Amino acid sequence: MWTAVTERGPVEVRRPLWGAAGLLVLAAGLVALIRDVPVWNVAWYVPAWYGYLLILDAALFARCGTSFVSGRRRELVEMLFWSLPFWFFFEAVNLVLRNWYYVFGYRSDWSGAAMAVFAYATVLPACLFHEELLAAWGVFREKRCRPLPVRPSWPGLAVAGGIACVALPLLLPRVAFPLIWFAPIGLDGINFRRHAPSLLEDLEEGHCGRLLRLLAGGLWAGIVWESVNFVARCKWIYTVPGFEEFKIFEMPLAGFFGFPVLAVGAFCFFSFVRSLPARSWWVAAVLLAGASAAVEPLVVRETVRSQRPILTELEGLGAAAAERLRLAGIPTPERLSRAAAREGIGSISARTSLPGRLLARAAGHADLSLHKGMGAARAALLRACGVERVSDLSRYQPDALWTRLAVCAATLGQAPPRPAEVRVWVRAAQASGGRPAR
Repeated sequence: MWTAVTERGPVEVRRPLWGAAGLLVLAAGLVALIRDVPVWNVAWYVPAWYGYLLILDAALFARCGTSFVSGRRRELVEMLFWSLPFWFFFEAVNLVLRNWYYVFGYRSDWSGAAMAVFAYATVLPACLFHEELLAAWGVFREKRCRPLPVRPSWPGLAVAGGIACVALPLLLPRVAFPLIWFAPIGLDGINFRRHAPSLLEDLEEGHCGRLLRLLAGGLWAGIVWESVNFVARCKWIYTVPGFEEFKIFEMPLAGFFGFPVLAVGAFCFFSFVRSLPARSWWVAAVLLAGASAAVEPLVVRETVRSQRPILTELEGLGAAAAERLRLAGIPTPERLSRAAAREGIGSISARTSLPGRLLARAAGHADLSLHKGMGAARAALLRACGVERVSDLSRYQPDALWTRLAVCAATLGQAPPRPAEVRVWVRAAQASGGRPAR
């Protein structure tokens, strides 16, 4: 048994063994990532976050004797479901803003869709679990502020502000893009009117603890998000205007201030949908699920910029040569790149009976393909334009290289990469000294 601290005092509860299960899930994902297990090496985000959330939930249960997994399962299921339209809203807006893109997506549309569903379902739990755990620890529990007299017009103004935070980024995407993260907070005006859990109501009563915990929990979640993403194969890369050069992990430093805002918006959105009458709840669920399903293929087409590379895509490697590499313990481009750097092309040639020149070309293609999630197709375009190694990238100015690639792509009948992608490749090559960078 476990002693939990509740409002009624210490009580004996069963041990939260799902925390150990979460640790095992997290560890299994990490092993698949480090050992570069084919296919599973791009699924790191899912075991990382679900394992981590199970650990958080177990900590919440150990602290207060109840949690989402034990006692609040319906709320948890709703949270997982409503995470999808909540995040697909931002994905839809990003089709215009283009502030981030994904690399090393799945090669199957169905697998990619399943990955999106499982990954996006964690967004609301990631935003809200931390606030719950901070509350269980008593953080800001007694924090008071001067009561805020909420005037009758304020809820309506909050809703109008939320609408403006959607419209302005779409109309002025290069300058108003940060406002999109404030858009869901406008729903708090409706929550206040309905007497649903509301931050406006908290402030009217002089309670600011929940707001402070959401802000702190959002920052906590953001740090975990970006650290998990940084080591992932399938990942996102930010190309925020004016903030492309100074990053922690893949996130511009200023971008970390967006996570607290996202957590506040997540609370407002979840409170809003949970307060809907039953019939309206189902109508909203169907409509928003349909909208999410409509946005997903657009995200795959526009925001996912590369697929996970495989051996047979590398220059000179047909199915027979790829099979020889697999039998030699080199089943992926990542392992080929590492083996070439560690033991040399000659050693791989001796083990596989493949010509050294062929292996050298394939290893160079692999290095480029893996650099910042470029992918085999974009790497092939670079090599066709005379950029054969990552070290070659570091000698270019991004705009000049993009112009060259655009001409070359037009000659080959291909779509060129976006200028922002080329900037990411060149700056990463310059920062790494010409070595492949994740």
